[in-house]
Amino acid sequence: MIEFERNETNRFLRVTVGCAALTVLGACASGADSGAMTVPVSPDMLVSDMSPARHAVAVGVVSGGEKTNPLWTSQVSNENFKMALANSLELAVLKGDAGAPYILNARLVSLHQPIMGFDMTVTSTVEYTLLPAGQTTPVLDETIVAPYTANFSDALVAGERLKLANEGAMRANIHEIIFRLIRAGDPGGKLSNTGPVRTSSLP
Repeated sequence: MIEFERNETNRFLRVTVGCAALTVLGACASGADSGAMTVPVSPDMLVSDMSPARHAVAVGVVSGGEKTNPLWTSQVSNENFKMALANSLELAVLKGDAGAPYILNARLVSLHQPIMGFDMTVTSTVEYTLLPAGQTTPVLDETIVAPYTANFSDALVAGERLKLANEGAMRANIHEIIFRLIRAGDPGGKLSNTGPVRTSSLP
């Protein structure tokens, strides 16, 4: 009888430990996804055919990111940030090829994350510099601060909620730099006097 109880106790412990392990694995942190950080096309991202910013910006150095430790908290890697930035520029008709007249560098200064909470607000701070190709003096030097809140209703698991907040904060940040690039290409903007001459393909 005692041996039977001991076996049952051991079986219970094995099941309990196994369930705990599965729970931990299920809650492993994952990094911000490039697709979720990509800015979709919106009415404020329309670029004129004559804008010097159109098809004129290549992504240069992206730094400051951090790879995610599955046992810690979700982060934003340089690779995924760069991909999201490049994809967003392409959707906005700003992305150029390797010979583009402008190079956009980005440095993730900080990703301010909450320790815990039902609603999680993450604030991203990114420094962007836009350089004419082959030059070191930027025509645009912008620091953008962008918050985003993921609500409890968005995801029940805190780790997933933090990931959504990270992605939203980065998406909002990229949206703002794209907006500023487009405005810089408008008549009277910082690129209107320095950008390459554009000719219309229309008769």
